[in-house]
Amino acid sequence: MFGKNSKRKYTGYDGDVFAHRAGTKKFIDWVLFLNGGKITNLGSLVRRNMRGKEARSVHATGRAIDLGFANYEDGVALADFLVRHNDLLGIECVVDYYPRPFGRGWRCDRQSWTSYRKHTVAGAPNGKWIHVELSPSVADSAEWFDAVFQGLLAPSPGRQPEAQ
Repeated sequence: MFGKNSKRKYTGYDGDVFAHRAGTKKFIDWVLFLNGGKITNLGSLVRRNMRGKEARSVHATGRAIDLGFANYEDGVALADFLVRHNDLLGIECVVDYYPRPFGRGWRCDRQSWTSYRKHTVAGAPNGKWIHVELSPSVADSAEWFDAVFQGLLAPSPGRQPEAQ
C-alpha cells in the first residue's frame, strides 16, 4: 500500500465518526489473536478531546486504539512489530507511555522514534499501554487487514482470528 518505510503525511484528527470502523475492529482482532492474551484492547472509538488538551483525540475518528500489556517487553515487541510493518499495516503513529522520563512516540512522517523530553502525553511515564493510529485509507477495510496479516503469517494460509 505504502512505500517500504516511506515518510508520509500524518493525518491526525480528521473528524468524528459515530460507529466503529470495520478495519480498525479487524486490526484489533488480529493483534489480540497473534499475541495470545499478552495484549488487551483498552478501547478505540471514544469521542473526546485529548487528555489535558483542547484538541480533539484521534480516538474520535475511530482510527486510534489503546493496547494494554502486563509486561513491558510484550508492549515493546508489539510496538516494534507495528513500526517494522507500518507501511503494510497503514500505521501512522505509535505512542509508548511507559519509558522515563516522558514516554516516546513514532510517526509516519519521520519514520523514527522520539523520546519525549518534556511532558507531552498524559499517562507517561509508566503507562502500561501503547496508542496506535491507523491511516484513514485502511480503517474501513476488514478485508485489507485479513489479507495483510495472512500475508505476514505465510506460509500458514487460512489462519483467522475470531471476532471479539
